[in-house]
Amino acid sequence: MEEVTLFPQWRQAVQDFFDAGFNPGHVITHAWLERAFGMEPVEPEAQISAAAFQERQFEWLRNVEAFKSELLERHQVLLVSVHGAGYRWVPANEQTEVAQDRFEKDAARTYRKAAMALKHVRLGELTDSERQTNTDAIARLAMLRGMHKSLE
Repeated sequence: MEEVTLFPQWRQAVQDFFDAGFNPGHVITHAWLERAFGMEPVEPEAQISAAAFQERQFEWLRNVEAFKSELLERHQVLLVSVHGAGYRWVPANEQTEVAQDRFEKDAARTYRKAAMALKHVRLGELTDSERQTNTDAIARLAMLRGMHKSLE
């Protein structure tokens, strides 16, 4: 009987992931993922146009994000990036802490960006009402950040 190949390629990669015998704590290398996604590796000496490289990066991101989402949502497998190596399968007993740490970093970054945008407004170009709206928004953001810090 002929083997069925799933499409898109990342769906087949999910099946191959389990067939390969990966376990919690294992690192799935970039090279393994490239092969699983049917992508040719880019050799350092290869001559590739900027447009072709960018398209390859978009394809890589689409595949990786879909692959990670499928593993998390359907199989409760969380993968986290290991710089320069690949993605690590987070064991279940570490998953809560990893998720909380990721949230804390993302929330802190979001608070900083919002504060910068709210504080660096050309106030002289605003009406009194618009300035009050801006002041209120800054106060609300500070209150939310304070509530968030008290939960940490």
